[in-house]
Amino acid sequence: MLKQLYFLWLDFLALFPDSIRWLVSLVVFVIFVKIIVDLVKKSFVWLLLLILFVPASIPLIKEIFTSLIDFLKLILPNIF
Repeated sequence: MLKQLYFLWLDFLALFPDSIRWLVSLVVFVIFVKIIVDLVKKSFVWLLLLILFVPASIPLIKEIFTSLIDFLKLILPNIF
């Protein structure tokens, strides 16, 4: 699944000239971070309750964020 997203990302970047691909990657990254921050701000209480009342969810949350960081490293290799 991750490789499919990566190849889709490369196909998307192929639409742009080499000189601005880094800028496109940066803009997409900033938008992605903003969406995640807004999501966390809206559901902060629910995330807090999830962590407090379901200790088994902590490894799951770590795995999700680890996968997310790995994906971002794939699509933005020059930034990380």
